Amino acid sequence: MYREMIRLDILFYLLISTIISIATIIYISFTVPLAFSYRQKFSSSKVNKNDITALIPVYNENVNTFKEVINSVKENGINFIVVGDGCDQPYREIVESSGGVFIGLAKNGGKRNAIREGFKYVKTPYVLLLDSDTVLPKGAIEKLSSKLDDKVVAVSPEIRVMPGKDKNVYYISEMMQRLRELSYRALQKVGSIVSLNGQCILVKTEVIRPLIESGDFKSVKLWRFTTILGDDRQITNYIYSKGYKAIVTSEVMVKTKAPDNLKGLLRQLVRWYRSNNFFLIKELTDGTLMKKGFFYAFTLLYWYTLPLLSLSNYLLYTEIVMRHILTHWNIIVKVITRDPIKFIEYVIVRRINNVFNLDPSPVTREISKLSHLSPNFYHHYFYHRHILVINQKPLDVNIIFFYYFYNFHNLVGEISTIVSIIMILTIILYTKKSFREFTIGMLAFPLMFFADIFALFTIWKQKKWSGRS
Repeated sequence: MYREMIRLDILFYLLISTIISIATIIYISFTVPLAFSYRQKFSSSKVNKNDITALIPVYNENVNTFKEVINSVKENGINFIVVGDGCDQPYREIVESSGGVFIGLAKNGGKRNAIREGFKYVKTPYVLLLDSDTVLPKGAIEKLSSKLDDKVVAVSPEIRVMPGKDKNVYYISEMMQRLRELSYRALQKVGSIVSLNGQCILVKTEVIRPLIESGDFKSVKLWRFTTILGDDRQITNYIYSKGYKAIVTSEVMVKTKAPDNLKGLLRQLVRWYRSNNFFLIKELTDGTLMKKGFFYAFTLLYWYTLPLLSLSNYLLYTEIVMRHILTHWNIIVKVITRDPIKFIEYVIVRRINNVFNLDPSPVTREISKLSHLSPNFYHHYFYHRHILVINQKPLDVNIIFFYYFYNFHNLVGEISTIVSIIMILTIILYTKKSFREFTIGMLAFPLMFFADIFALFTIWKQKKWSGRS
């Protein structure tokens, strides 16, 4: 009987990469058709504009941007309250000269605290939570309010990213937003969303008032950690926990400016991922993750565990390759010195695993030796001793299982590649960008990967919100 130990590092590498491939196939196969088949239901409900108050927290915002936001709110014909979170002029003058109410807080306490303080002055049935850099288009209030009914108590518009100082950063930010839209459309098709867009949320006041006034909103706790970020995610989860629903509508697009540079974009991403990872862990631990449905739970787990699984796989792959190099160093040196051009061809053109064979199993070698004996060598049977016999050549059953698993890993990897290409083509059609813009935008993937990894390992650093200067 032929026995050989199967290396655990390679087994784990194949296992993790197989899980990634299967999850990718499932995610893309469901997300793309669901996203493009989603159609929002028409609603004819109307809300009087006098029943809506915009609540806008501001801190260190660009003055010109802030003026544009206030003008857009005024043009939509609703009352508005601005909370200066540790800041006063020139914001007070801009607000009061436009007919709004300005509430100045002596100390900067964060966005959550600003919303909490401003909520005390909201007396209308509906409140519009609006960021100080988010411009409302004309007619936005009518369209947003028309989506509300007895079941749907909160609605957000889609976000349109506007260019900042760096066009390349804008292309990346725009790509991220479009990817988010695709996933959100798919989730809404099955009746749930991850989060309302925190830049702009129209919601029934009395539904969320208990949350806003609670200590949990001021500072969300998870074990010994707390966060003041992710207010939009918490509001969304609270709405669903009370038996209501929330939606994001594509009928309204609000503008928000992309970060001015790559550093600003990375800081924004890390802040988002810290918040999202925090709430994912919280939903896992308190058992609320599955309450929005299986597809919601699967999507979130896929989004936020994929970078960690990929990193683990890259580290395992590196260890396997380096171990192989060190073990066969003399042979590799001979190959390089004898025919360096062919070596480079194998490494670059035929991929590195054609040089460093990662399959430790003797099955491939043994079957290649035996295959000439009979065309039916795949026909096999098991003895009670758990030995597999192929043409009278016994192999350990674990080895043959490993062989089948290795081939299954290759199969799902190829299918995953195909569906990923389909996803990329879908993104090209959906974004309608030029080739240059699309290519630069694809940098969103590695940036999101590294931001998520960094955020996960620094999740306790839940800092205060910051405006633009």
